[in-house]
Amino acid sequence: MEIAKVKKLLIPLSVALLFLLVNYFGNQIYAEVFGNPGKDYSYIFYNLNQSVPFLAWTIYPYIIAYPFWFFAFIYISYRSEKNMYIITTLAMITFTICGVWYFFWQSDVEAWRVTSGLFLDNNYLTPRTDLSFTESIVMWIYQKAGPRNALPSMHTISSWIAIVGVRNDKTMPKVNKIIIYTLSISIIIATQTLKQHYIIDLIVGIILTEGFYWIIIKYKWHENVCNFFKKINIRFNLEKKED
Repeated sequence: MEIAKVKKLLIPLSVALLFLLVNYFGNQIYAEVFGNPGKDYSYIFYNLNQSVPFLAWTIYPYIIAYPFWFFAFIYISYRSEKNMYIITTLAMITFTICGVWYFFWQSDVEAWRVTSGLFLDNNYLTPRTDLSFTESIVMWIYQKAGPRNALPSMHTISSWIAIVGVRNDKTMPKVNKIIIYTLSISIIIATQTLKQHYIIDLIVGIILTEGFYWIIIKYKWHENVCNFFKKINIRFNLEKKED
């Protein structure tokens, strides 16, 4: 591993992570503190939503999402500086859009979680006492992350950004590509089978990510982001100024 390459990606990826944390958890805290329950969007594709089963075991790919994104983004960025600035630009834009949307048009999936069968008498305040180990992990996630910030799905967006990064890298080893593709798609599917999101949350997440990817490429926004971070990296001696 080349230390010089690692230094270059520290600030850009840290900023992308900051955008995720502020826009997601910031809105979670805001919703809880000010009692903003949000809107239930289950009526969109209602019948399709109802056909999705609850699969507790899909919590396992879901709970590794954050470390997976962390290592996937680092790996993608380490292999290609251009790719790094594409996914960083994409993350900054999509995460900001999510944050603004959550702030003004908050969503709520509490009623959707209740259909998981993990609660007594369909009451969100009374979890079952006989949960299996796997179901207990799901309940822990339910309790730690409120039923907000559903539309668009940031789990879907972050996973699709990883897919975009892999797709752009034509020389990435096939095994590594398969691993990233598989885990990304598994996390996206888990958003549905864990009753964390409605179908519309997934669809909007993919459209938002894919749409802005092509806009970024067409107008070369990533080049402006690249120039911005290069100046910062040079200022902090994280990379050398090009002659």
